[in-house]
Amino acid sequence: MLSLKYHLTEEEYFDYNYYTAWAAPEKRNYRLWYYLRVFILYAGVAGLYIFSRRSEQIFIDLIIFSVIALVYFLMVPWLIKRSILRRVRSILSKPENQHVLDEAEVMLSDSGIVDKDTATESKYSWEAIVKKAETPACYYLYTSSYHAIVIPRRVIATPTEKQELERLFNQYLPLSSEFPTK
Repeated sequence: MLSLKYHLTEEEYFDYNYYTAWAAPEKRNYRLWYYLRVFILYAGVAGLYIFSRRSEQIFIDLIIFSVIALVYFLMVPWLIKRSILRRVRSILSKPENQHVLDEAEVMLSDSGIVDKDTATESKYSWEAIVKKAETPACYYLYTSSYHAIVIPRRVIATPTEKQELERLFNQYLPLSSEFPTK
């Protein structure tokens, strides 16, 4: 059995939300659709403006709208991060969510996973994990499309703990839990 105790940081909680809502590989189509919708809307508004003016300076108007579009599209990742950060701070500001950053303990064993904090305790069989994702900072063990057990890599203190964690993942999580299926 592997027992990991830690306090999730606000940054780790933000990273989990950002990854789950925007950056995960399976969100690729969502991101593409987002950019396409914005582009179509912007092109429509810009086109209506340019052609309704019937100006002799259409080329200058096109350049101006193109530069604005480029700047906006370069800012989208920053805007998305900012939006998710506001949402995370809103969640964490509510008294009923204070336990999210309190001390937590995750116990992983051959019989399953126990996830405890100061307010809740949840037990999961390995079959309840529908997807495993890894980032440079954390492991995410998803029990649904949005909820995951977050395990920061920083809490795995010894090579023995890392070895045991990898053994449990390899033994109980099928490859399909690591890669999105189409």
